[in-house]
Amino acid sequence: MRTTYYNPSKLEVDFAKAFKDLAPQLQNKLHEGEQVVDIESVHDVDNPLVIFKLKDKEGDMHEVVVQIIQRPDSIVK
Repeated sequence: MRTTYYNPSKLEVDFAKAFKDLAPQLQNKLHEGEQVVDIESVHDVDNPLVIFKLKDKEGDMHEVVVQIIQRPDSIVK
């Protein structure tokens, strides 16, 4: 499949949605007492984002941002 539009590409958006759907498996990989509190997805930007709001075992809140970037087809060989 040749990508003709990258801002964002359908592949980037689909990958971001799939990554968000993996939240239950990611939760199982965190240390005891750490938890995913909320997930925000931003799909309508050049490089889609999945923002995880996390609480550590002391109750402090943190954010981890995953940004999906597809390289142009001409770079990948």
